[in-house]
Amino acid sequence: MLPTSPTDALERSLSAVLRLLADRTTTGDVARRCGYDLPPASWSLLEHLGARGGLRVSEIAACHGVDVSSVTPRLQRLEQAGLVGRERVPTDARASLITITGEGRRALTSVHAARRALLEDALGNTDADQVAAAADVLARIADRMSAEPVASR
Repeated sequence: MLPTSPTDALERSLSAVLRLLADRTTTGDVARRCGYDLPPASWSLLEHLGARGGLRVSEIAACHGVDVSSVTPRLQRLEQAGLVGRERVPTDARASLITITGEGRRALTSVHAARRALLEDALGNTDADQVAAAADVLARIADRMSAEPVASR
């Protein structure tokens, strides 16, 4: 079925790109290029912590729409790899904050470079102005979608 509108074409294209980025072959290529072999969900957690700072496990789970029991093994793997650490909450000795480490930041820098290399290969000799325009549109979509309450979407 052919796209019927520019928005339909955009949705289909984004869906295809996201599927390809999560594909086992692509994630393996990114892991090989960056030197860190983590599943996409773990990269997502690391990105989240890098952007938001220290969070409780329950806050991380809520942001990702999952149960604490499903996010805990991923966080433990990131902690064992030295990419995140735990700090006690000064006001609640029972709780801890999960924070990204310096090694975690280096890992993110490395994975971003690997993803950029894949994009550069895929873009070929696409005009830089077209790439900039696409990046601008995608940034506006991300900003708008992250600012809207889930119930209104």
